[in-house]
Amino acid sequence: LVLLCIFQRYTDEILTKEDPSQPLIPPLQHYLEKPINRIQQYQTIIKELIRNKARNSQNCTLLEQAYAIVSALTRRAENNLHVSLIENYPGTLESLGEPIRQGHFIVWEGAPGARMAWKGHKRHVFLFKNYIVICKPKRDTKTDTYSYVFKNIMKLNNIDVNDLVEGDDRAFEIWHEREELVRKYLLQARTVNIKNSWVKEICGIQQRISEPVWIPPDFEEELADCTAELGETVKLACKVTGVPKPSVCWYKDGKPVEVDPHHIIIEDPDGSCTLILDNLTGVDSGQYMCFASSPAGNATTLGKILVQVPPRFVNKVRNAYLVEGEDAQFTCTIEGAPRPQIRWYKDGVLLKDSSKYQTFSEPRSGVIVLVVKNPSNEDMGHYECELVNRLGSAKTGAELYHHSAAALTQERRGDQAITIE
Repeated sequence: LVLLCIFQRYTDEILTKEDPSQPLIPPLQHYLEKPINRIQQYQTIIKELIRNKARNSQNCTLLEQAYAIVSALTRRAENNLHVSLIENYPGTLESLGEPIRQGHFIVWEGAPGARMAWKGHKRHVFLFKNYIVICKPKRDTKTDTYSYVFKNIMKLNNIDVNDLVEGDDRAFEIWHEREELVRKYLLQARTVNIKNSWVKEICGIQQRISEPVWIPPDFEEELADCTAELGETVKLACKVTGVPKPSVCWYKDGKPVEVDPHHIIIEDPDGSCTLILDNLTGVDSGQYMCFASSPAGNATTLGKILVQVPPRFVNKVRNAYLVEGEDAQFTCTIEGAPRPQIRWYKDGVLLKDSSKYQTFSEPRSGVIVLVVKNPSNEDMGHYECELVNRLGSAKTGAELYHHSAAALTQERRGDQAITIE
């Protein structure tokens, strides 16, 4: 395309304006060589920069990559030019991708075991990412131009290469299997180095093709949080992709989920993963994790289940005792979802004095505490704790007693706790 633009400019702007009084206009070859000269200048400049950096022990990685790219431009342009000369290809040449290399060979073709002809044929061979294409050179004597007539195509994962040909170190064999038919091609290069470079390139591509393509696990669809009520059935669903197919494990609050009638695990071939929890109970609340792993890596997705349950007292309030110089303390353990509102009462009256009464709660353990600061005889009485959420309520109470130290010691030796509903 660049060459066509240069030629168009040369014919439209330069030749048409030719003036005999002016100096001679350079020939077209001069303009065609300009891009090549510029690339060569780039190569020289980058090489000098690499040399100077290396002398100063500096990193030259980026410059070396730039040099490799610039150096490959002319080769890539030449390869693409030769591909554009292919005729009668049964398809679009673009579908073959970018050519890796191309060159002239003498080629013999025949069935395995059959005697090869004494004289081979001149062929032009192209190597692409997935294919080898063999063409026959053709010269047009009228225009003195060359083209390549398509003869055969071989997929690289359908061939075997033998680089040792007895009596000819410039040749290598290609055995091509297609639809249970095997053909043998003997390719003779101009030099041993050309032959070796082709064999190395072909075998390298075949190795990369044969290596498994690993893709790390990835959750296309992740777990979502959900809320449910007692006795309901909940489905946690996600979808994971990856090569090879990842294996999946489920965890609840860091512990493995065991398959049983209450926990049903389903995995589909497309990577869909489902955990079904049947007949929910309060203990099913928590954080769930789907963990996918394969030799290519691992991935996780998290989702919470909140099972809504009416409030209740796991451990009810115990009686407390008034001891001079000590705060009185009522303690109990609760559960409920949504987390219930907590209210404390004394003799039926809601406690509001925050300087006299302090409350504490620990959501994870469910422990709640009421502290009566500097209690006196006036603070003795019946204390109640009330729990309320949208699913229900619960209440329990205990007494604050006055005991002597001796009586208190005796009480603490036995089971002195009295629970009052």
